[in-house]
Amino acid sequence: MITLGIIGVVAAMTLPALINKTQNQELVTSFKKVYSELSQVYMKIKADNGGTFDGLCKSSDDYYILYSKYMKKVKVCNASTVLGKCWPKDWYYSTGTKVSAEEVNSSSLILPSGTSMLFYYMSEACDSTIELKEPIGCGRIRVDLNGLKKPNVVGKDIFDFYITKDALIPRGSDKTTNSITSDWGRAAYVLQNGKIDY
Repeated sequence: MITLGIIGVVAAMTLPALINKTQNQELVTSFKKVYSELSQVYMKIKADNGGTFDGLCKSSDDYYILYSKYMKKVKVCNASTVLGKCWPKDWYYSTGTKVSAEEVNSSSLILPSGTSMLFYYMSEACDSTIELKEPIGCGRIRVDLNGLKKPNVVGKDIFDFYITKDALIPRGSDKTTNSITSDWGRAAYVLQNGKIDY
């Protein structure tokens, strides 16, 4: 009986950590797949439009429509119906603080993998400096790797990427104003380190 009790205690102590590690690795795999797909679509759009994003989009909906043409999707939502249907109604920072609903003011699509995406306009001329250190911003893509499923936490399953003049870059990279250790900067961390260990 004592041996069974000890085994039970050890299992209770190690099982949650093992489950968390497995979930984190699944999210990293999804992250890499989504980043690869978005990068390929970025390059295809750029190639199809004379090698530039300049002048392609004048609104968040323009980005949503543009990317929708290049990506397989299973569901779409306009900005007024996105919460709870194509994007989690409740989502959080790593501290447990709820993210404002104002952060979701864009049309969305859901990929066959279950990944949800929001698209944001920054500048038609691709010269925005919002959250960027140089005037290179065209737009931004926010992803929730597993859609409406939990954890719905920024830096865990929710990440941002910037559409710039030259590349699709993760938020938190050296061209952005977010630190790689901040919730919003974790996209660069995961891309550089290949893990979620924070």
